Amino acid sequence: MTRFTALLFNFAVRVGPADREVWFRAMETEFQFIPAAQRLRFATGCLAAAVVWRIWTPDGVRQITQGGLVAACASLAGLITIHAHLGTFGPLDPMMTVLGFTYAVGAAATARWGLRGMSAFALGGIALNTAFVSAWAGGLAEPPGFVRALSIEAYLILATFLGIAALAHSLARRLERAA
Repeated sequence: MTRFTALLFNFAVRVGPADREVWFRAMETEFQFIPAAQRLRFATGCLAAAVVWRIWTPDGVRQITQGGLVAACASLAGLITIHAHLGTFGPLDPMMTVLGFTYAVGAAATARWGLRGMSAFALGGIALNTAFVSAWAGGLAEPPGFVRALSIEAYLILATFLGIAALAHSLARRLERAA
């Protein structure tokens, strides 16, 4: 248990942000004088503090949000594409394959350009979705209920992605001003 505790504490020191280095040096000194029975709790507390301090920075907020949005887009891309290749959507399979590819592009844009990439992807997706529905409505044919439901779902997903990116950007800016 002593080796594990030491590894856990050393990991906490490595995870901790550079601006807290003095605090971690003090904790290293204190760690040596903690009774063996309490070292695991102490190391766990230091790791929790290091993770919170690492995340609660402008870069941490951006990176965590960016990673979550990339994962969400990539998951949607995979799910939609797999179902399209299985024939789940029937005559709409080609359109759904394109939609899956579009979400993959959104994941790549977010991975490459961060929250701005997600914002551009979401706004572009909302515009394309609007154009798609408008073009369908211009043909005097009512889009099938399934297509309408997919369109509303896409609006909601893209608006949620856009909202998350905007909130994360706002929080990161606030943390920058507070620093």
